Amino acid sequence: MTGHEYLQNILSGQDLGYNELNQLRSLREQIEGVLRTRYGSTPRFYYAGSYGKKTMIKEAYDLDIVMYFSSNTNSTVKEIYNSVVQTLRNNGYIVQPKTVAIRLPYKAGFHIDVVPGRAQDETYYYATLYKNGEDTTMQTSIKKHIDTVKPVKDIVRLVKLWRLRQNISWETFALEQTIVRALTGLNKDYLAKSTMNVFTFIRDNIERVSIIDPANSNNEIAIPYNTRLLLKEKATSATQAQNWGQII
Repeated sequence: MTGHEYLQNILSGQDLGYNELNQLRSLREQIEGVLRTRYGSTPRFYYAGSYGKKTMIKEAYDLDIVMYFSSNTNSTVKEIYNSVVQTLRNNGYIVQPKTVAIRLPYKAGFHIDVVPGRAQDETYYYATLYKNGEDTTMQTSIKKHIDTVKPVKDIVRLVKLWRLRQNISWETFALEQTIVRALTGLNKDYLAKSTMNVFTFIRDNIERVSIIDPANSNNEIAIPYNTRLLLKEKATSATQAQNWGQII
């Protein structure tokens, strides 16, 4: 069996089943229903995160729901964020406000993030989010993020599994965009070669590399220095391994 075939088999084992996917869709419908009761038909809802990007792995996944209000709304993004927080609380949800997301803990090891924002124009491609705790705003584009990850989605799934099994605390957005950066200009058709190219890039560059949000050139994606050192160590071990069974 080739490395490519071995990794394909791993990915097949990480596919979510019908019941799991159906549960995620049901949870989204419940939350969207609550919010539509309050805000009507105007906001648009999108799957974001690993569901939207098709990068879920069975061993660890969550649900991200983006909610964009029209660019014509009179509310500020801060008012939108706080209003959605209160609406979810009023409907009995346990709410944990995060930086741009509103987290709803669901059960052990699983949560739902609701990300409210205001579209910048009628295309809804870019949106403005409120940064809770900093009292500032930021530009983002879930569609841009999905577009950039699409060519490397299987490699993202493999590296996410590697991250989990190596017990590395590394934010998924940073992981995804590091992979995009590592494979820019390279052939992505072969899982083994592409994934090893990612490990080589991490080994050689992660200590100093600057990873930029493709939807906002002013947003450098944070990777703590201790995380960078651990990534370098683990990626070095991966490049020295004798077979894929020792890596993932």
